[in-house]
Amino acid sequence: MKAKNYIATNKGFVVEMRHDENGSELITTMKLREASTFTTKTAKVFMERNDIEGFIWKPFEQEAIRDMYTVKKVRLAWAENRGEKIEEWQPVKLMMTSDSDAGFLLKGKLESDDAMTFEEAKAEALKRNTEMLGELMEKIDNLKTQKA
Repeated sequence: MKAKNYIATNKGFVVEMRHDENGSELITTMKLREASTFTTKTAKVFMERNDIEGFIWKPFEQEAIRDMYTVKKVRLAWAENRGEKIEEWQPVKLMMTSDSDAGFLLKGKLESDDAMTFEEAKAEALKRNTEMLGELMEKIDNLKTQKA
């Protein structure tokens, strides 16, 4: 099993523990790339053996998102069959996506930030469709005034 966890303390991430005749010294860093990686079991033993106050950070541990929805613009199939490109906002179920700290650091946001209950997604889709209809009506009015 590949080590993917880090030990975080109030002084930074653990690099190593140095022992010499003067005692022990915990070496830490603020840069994650310089920190040592541990499995959960070895991190627990290391923390207990060296009396380290901190926690095990698991940046790749995933939190599942189930039974949640998002709102996406969808092409209507019946219109596409007739060669028309008509789109509307609809609630779409999130398919077992997951959040992790590493994903958050790379993307700058969590997947669950977009997740909503079905009722919230319906309300959001209605709001966006209404806005889209308002924009369309404004464009139609502009065309009418240009032709007049």
